[in-house]
Amino acid sequence: MCPVCGATADKFVKVEDEVEKSEEKRWQCTVCLYIHEAVEPPIFCPRCWAPQDLIVDMSNPKTIPDPNRPDTTDKTEADVLVVGTGAAAFAAAITAANEGMSVIMLEKSGIIGGTTRRSGGGFWIPMNRHQKAKGINDNREDAIKYMCRQSYPQLYNEDLDNYGLPENEYKLIEAFCDNANAAVEFLEGLGVFETIEDINWLGRNQVDYQDKLEENKGIRGRILFTKNEQGGVGYGVVLMESFKKYAKKHGIPVNTHHQVKKILRNEEGRVYGLEVKTKDGIKTFKARKAVIFGSGGYTHNEYLMRHFQRGPIYGGCSAPECTGDFIPMASQIGAKLGNMQGAFRAQCLFESKLANPYAANNCFFIPGDSMFQVNKYGKRVVNEKRNYNDRGMVHFVWDPNKGEWPNQFLFLIADKRTVELWEGFPPYATTGGDAKYLIKGNTLDELAENIKKRLEKLAPYIGSYRLDESFADGLKETFKRFNEFAKTGKDLDFHRGDHDYDLEWGSPKPTKPGVEWPESMDKNYTLYPLSEEGPYYAAILGSSTLDTNGGPVINENAQVLDWDNKPIEGLYGAGNCIAAPSANAYWGGGGTIGPAMTFGYLAAKHAAK
Repeated sequence: MCPVCGATADKFVKVEDEVEKSEEKRWQCTVCLYIHEAVEPPIFCPRCWAPQDLIVDMSNPKTIPDPNRPDTTDKTEADVLVVGTGAAAFAAAITAANEGMSVIMLEKSGIIGGTTRRSGGGFWIPMNRHQKAKGINDNREDAIKYMCRQSYPQLYNEDLDNYGLPENEYKLIEAFCDNANAAVEFLEGLGVFETIEDINWLGRNQVDYQDKLEENKGIRGRILFTKNEQGGVGYGVVLMESFKKYAKKHGIPVNTHHQVKKILRNEEGRVYGLEVKTKDGIKTFKARKAVIFGSGGYTHNEYLMRHFQRGPIYGGCSAPECTGDFIPMASQIGAKLGNMQGAFRAQCLFESKLANPYAANNCFFIPGDSMFQVNKYGKRVVNEKRNYNDRGMVHFVWDPNKGEWPNQFLFLIADKRTVELWEGFPPYATTGGDAKYLIKGNTLDELAENIKKRLEKLAPYIGSYRLDESFADGLKETFKRFNEFAKTGKDLDFHRGDHDYDLEWGSPKPTKPGVEWPESMDKNYTLYPLSEEGPYYAAILGSSTLDTNGGPVINENAQVLDWDNKPIEGLYGAGNCIAAPSANAYWGGGGTIGPAMTFGYLAAKHAAK
């Protein structure tokens, strides 16, 4: 099966010897380490969608980055044990080491970096130094209001104490706001990395993901990145290489293939160590001061996904080892659980997910202007340019009359123009629309019929879901209505293009070289009429995760709490393995890594006291 498009063996053809086999090279993705054999590197990694500049020629040693792999240790006792090797874990480990404590990091897999390594690598940091240097007034109270409003809209009330939030939930947001910049400047001051602001294709600092909220006030510049060697924006792999390099230089050991199985607690109730499965059997690791978990969510735990997620969901792009190990271990010693239905979400290419469950099949942005999404009735249900987290939740609408999830799947509909202009940008194919997961029709009726046939083939994987008989008619009505909106530049149904996020984050420029786009900055360039003539293309989209974000509840010091809201002494958590301080909100670009690093930092600071 083709790793990119899922094509079956009968679609492969023998290539004659116009290209000598000796010209074929081995290309390695520096994010997920997948090896691709071809003459040229793929535009995107077939497994994790990392862009071409993160894929290196293995035949040329100069192109393969120094792995900076930290040393291991035979020791089984330290002041602090850190579980995981993503952003939360490394922030904790490096902070602990600089507080004078000895540290051992334990990683379940053989790859260091967790989901952070596969990510875009940005971190959302209010009131950061780059904003201050530009004179951007990021007011503390406004930032807290925005976070409270987005995370808990059902509770938020500006006139109440803590804006209507329970005390612990409010303190977590407050602690993040007050310490996020300090955490980043601490790591930057140590030389772990240098930060850079994110400037978009319009030359502006980025807005937040819910820039339309009154509480947001249109603040820009909260997302930061690691600066790469070329002085530009670094992805998650650059952030992780920075962490690894520092750990190696300063003697922070990382033991891979060490899977934590049990949290050990003494008679006084204090956590003192871990039971760990290694290649040499079960070992006991002891912690004199603290155990800090940064071990990821439960995206790849089928049982937890089925029983805790709130609607139809299809995998995610987190590291394969994210199976929620912290949840049962912490539960066994009385940890309180929270936000168990939660996740950082996105839409995914459903058929690509079936072909490769551990790949990054998510569609973070829906590129193109002459496109829209419809449900099983052919009706549009979402602003296609909104952020991936909020778009991912539209799949969970329940119809009490029909007893169904009408948006269980959505169908991305695009014309040939969009597919070709944004060629190679997921979900569009690299070969003019011929990817296996793209469905083609020369007319809208033919496209509707072909979608129906595709769903029939997918019947074993989609439960009772089927297109409604009205789908073709609904699709044609939506097509007509959307094109009317595109001509006027005003989306009366879902307000696509009314906000800066849609126009900037949500509207990446075409991948096709030499194309002048948009035609005019004076009109709503998120909308363009679909061609009256085919062919047309469709892709089946489901809801998926970046990773889940429910688990043990922490306090403002990142201490894990019991059911009486008392800290479990010696146990801390940060990142996607805990009940997220942001709940189900995605505050802005880097909204996972920013809090992860901050609470990892706070955990180590508190453990040092």
